[in-house]
Amino acid sequence: MAVSPSAQSYQAVRRHLRPRYDSIWVPDSLLASAFERYAATFRTGVRYGSSVPGPMEHRKRLAKRHMGELHFGQPRSAAPIWELANLVDLTQWKWTPPTSSEARSRQNVNPSETRTLSDAVLNPLRLFFPTRTDATDSLHKLDKLLLPEDVVLSAVAERSISLNADNAPQYIINTALELSSRDISRGTGDTPLFSGFCESWRIALAGKTFHGEAISKVLTGITDGLMSIESVDAYSFRAIDRLKLLLVEATIEGISKGRTDPNTPFDHVAWSSILHEVSTIRMNTIRVFTRAMACVPLPSIKAVSSEILENLDTFFNALGQASMPPTLARQSAKMAVSLKSLGDLEFRFILDNATERVLKYTDVSGMNYPNIRYCWLLLLARLPGVDSGYLAQTCAILEAGLVTRPLTDSEICQLLLVWANSQAPLKQYARLRRVLRHNTSKFYRMLGVSLWKIRQFHRVKCFSKFLQAIGRETHVGLLAKGVSSNLRKEPCRLATIALGMRRPRAAIDILCLYEDSQRCKSSFWESRFGFRALEILTWVPNFDHKKLWRALKIVPDQRFKVRRQRGKVKRLQRNKITKIAAVGIVTGLSPYLTRRKGFSLMINCYHYLRKQNTNVPHSILRALVHNLTRPLIDGQPGVFSRLRYILYIIRRKIGQAAVQRLADMMEARRRFNFRRK
Repeated sequence: MAVSPSAQSYQAVRRHLRPRYDSIWVPDSLLASAFERYAATFRTGVRYGSSVPGPMEHRKRLAKRHMGELHFGQPRSAAPIWELANLVDLTQWKWTPPTSSEARSRQNVNPSETRTLSDAVLNPLRLFFPTRTDATDSLHKLDKLLLPEDVVLSAVAERSISLNADNAPQYIINTALELSSRDISRGTGDTPLFSGFCESWRIALAGKTFHGEAISKVLTGITDGLMSIESVDAYSFRAIDRLKLLLVEATIEGISKGRTDPNTPFDHVAWSSILHEVSTIRMNTIRVFTRAMACVPLPSIKAVSSEILENLDTFFNALGQASMPPTLARQSAKMAVSLKSLGDLEFRFILDNATERVLKYTDVSGMNYPNIRYCWLLLLARLPGVDSGYLAQTCAILEAGLVTRPLTDSEICQLLLVWANSQAPLKQYARLRRVLRHNTSKFYRMLGVSLWKIRQFHRVKCFSKFLQAIGRETHVGLLAKGVSSNLRKEPCRLATIALGMRRPRAAIDILCLYEDSQRCKSSFWESRFGFRALEILTWVPNFDHKKLWRALKIVPDQRFKVRRQRGKVKRLQRNKITKIAAVGIVTGLSPYLTRRKGFSLMINCYHYLRKQNTNVPHSILRALVHNLTRPLIDGQPGVFSRLRYILYIIRRKIGQAAVQRLADMMEARRRFNFRRK
């Protein structure tokens, strides 16, 4: 029926609505709703109009003209347009889901252009039909606004689907395929029928009515049948993947709801089929894979290891086509959540097999192997049980042969930060990541300085081990230089000597020991950290001890001339005394020096302290005794002249009783060695 021409508002709406949908009867309530929304749209245009001459001023005039047409010469409201009375009524707004890509492509079709010739001929004849004279047509008694849920699209209601154990798997497969084909044939992108089937399938699985073999058969039959539907064309593979995704999600939710009892045995047949179907979906299914892996108990991971590798293969295939580094990092972080249990040594074989699959992409054309390699390493770095040794081993395997470019400095630094943060929360992790985003050749120096400023000394030590394990010894030196460049204290001279000897790891170890010593009450040279630092530096073959003495400003020589000021010798500070004693002790006990050379260096330190008129520490005397008694422990008699000289020194510094006890012990050791022969 035609709309009554007496209502001026309906006539205004009809000018915009009827030419396109002339053959459809429009209820009065819908016309009133359209009128209100149309008026609100142009109120917005007036409110946001501009008084500046130009395009915005034209828009303002246009909005006013439309408002005039809608008011039909009636006096406007006394309230200005910025009052609350003229605002848009947001209570009538309702959120609607976004339109799918297939539906958007069909929106370009104009229904008015597809009208038949009979419609064009019959349009003038509709004027002779009687008009509608319902009570609801009155302008003063409008219906309520027509909402989307009030519209009935079809009078035929779909029957509900009920599944139980009495239904054969083939019946369930046929039902699902029939409903899915009807949804696909509509061409709208919506799947109400298949969604209803998935809901019934979920309820049936939650009731524990199906066993693993039946579930596997249903999943395989439905997914294989979806690919053989005649209405599927080359452009609707995403629609098929969405159907498969709905089916898999319903299956996972149903089985997980049915396993309320923790003592229920794990159905590895069903879960193997589920994980296999997830790997065949050509969409981003990390969320579904994570949900499925959360339902797999830890002792049953080995039963589904092959399906896990299939999903990883699909994941690598998708990464090989990605190009944005943020996408790689984000996807690897999501995938690491689902594989967090694979870091244990028990499941390390799965990670090894996945690494072998990554290597196979070097020969695949069209795949970005560096992206796949970098993303897999980031994933490994995020797993809780993966240590730096295994990560370095995997890096070396993936870089072997130099098929493609090696890992860049930025990638290695990012990898190290991700691994460190996964082991324990790293302070200022976000700021460190931002520092390394800049494209510069000083990544390692910046990383070393940044970590040292936040007192992450042992992180630097772990990073140096990792870099050396993957063959980046020169980069370890850059990392150590970045750390030592900001330190000017005396113990740091030991690190400088190590860097000059091309031993960057030793330099980092010395700096870490110095920082650890700051928590002790004693000084660096009196603590065990100082002795350990000297051992790291000097206990190597062919070490030049004179270089150490010059760096520490020590000149232990018997010909050293002591400066005298007014007949008095300037006494040394306690810190320097302990430093000289520590150098003498560690030098004399070095396993890479002969006994004669070690004794000579140690006795020179003793003479230097004695000529400075200082009290020689007892620690250096004990080191001298140890150097002389080592031959006795090895079964040798020892050098008589050295023994006599050391006993003389001990008698002067400690006393005759100490000398007597030492002589008795040495004699007893000689007798023991003689009897043993």
